[in-house]
Amino acid sequence: MKTQNSTKSNLPFAKKPIYLNPIFLSSLFLIIGFASAYVWFKPKPIKNETHKQNQNNYALLNPLIDDYAANHLNMGELKSFRDKIEAYIKKETAKSPDLHVSYYFRDLNNGLWTGINEKETFAPASLMKIPVMIAILKKAETHPDVFEQEMVYDSINNGLIEEDQGFKRVHGTHYSMDALIEMMIDYSDNFATLTLLKYIGEEAVQKVEKDLNVRIKPEYTELSNFVTVKNYAGFFRILYNASYLNPEMSQKALGFLSKAVYNEGIRKAIPDTIMVAQKYGKRDIQNQGTKLESIQLHHFGLVYYPGKPFILGIMTRGSNLEQKKRIIYDLSKITYEEVHAQHSLNSYDRVFIE
Repeated sequence: MKTQNSTKSNLPFAKKPIYLNPIFLSSLFLIIGFASAYVWFKPKPIKNETHKQNQNNYALLNPLIDDYAANHLNMGELKSFRDKIEAYIKKETAKSPDLHVSYYFRDLNNGLWTGINEKETFAPASLMKIPVMIAILKKAETHPDVFEQEMVYDSINNGLIEEDQGFKRVHGTHYSMDALIEMMIDYSDNFATLTLLKYIGEEAVQKVEKDLNVRIKPEYTELSNFVTVKNYAGFFRILYNASYLNPEMSQKALGFLSKAVYNEGIRKAIPDTIMVAQKYGKRDIQNQGTKLESIQLHHFGLVYYPGKPFILGIMTRGSNLEQKKRIIYDLSKITYEEVHAQHSLNSYDRVFIE
């Protein structure tokens, strides 16, 4: 009698455990391989570090386009108010034949701009202190020790320099680079300007001017007319967009400009609650021996209007200084009121700098 063998492992078609099946193992290894390749080569999400820095550290710069809504910036186009500006300028120039006025407005959200007599040239005067500042900050991008430099004030060699703001200087005192730039920009201090020029060199400043399309020919003098209102406004635009200096240095430059002590013109027409980065320029000539006659007055500002920041530039030439002051104020007031009438302050959290 034969005994039946209960073990089936020797049968031709005996089933093995699935994890030992060659087909299953091949498929498993293939799946694992594809999964590993996907994880390894999957495109990594790009972190928007620029925006993070822009929000936290660079409050005076242009937010990224994708974050306009998050920053309560209004991309809507302004209705034109050019006719009001033109009518005002026409009325004033009709009173004074020697009066010349150029006007420039640019909406920094959508690029809309308006220029009136924007191709007429003027003598920039103290406005050319901004290229000096930019040249120094450009060097500081690659030479951080720039801000460790100090300069000494020598009243014997520099005591006759005219000052618009009367910034108090002490003979023999060492001034830091930050202090000198502050004196030059915030107080329009000519000693500080000459000191900084000596440090950075004319060649570096001329490169900035050339790069930013401000042409200064060899035959030009301090009284030469060669800057247009539109070209000069470009200095403020490149700082706001950090397109020439890096974000850190652009923020630093606008920080200096926002602390300028000049309280006429654009600054006077804009409420104190709204920040303005500004620079003015005044060209005087010596007349009748000791009398100074102001022949040109200019003012530029980057106005951080709630949700609708804009650049405003006004350049004037004529014999009546008080008239030019009033014109710059009036045009600034018209501009502000037009922007304010079209946009609400309700959704804006104002940004301050310390």
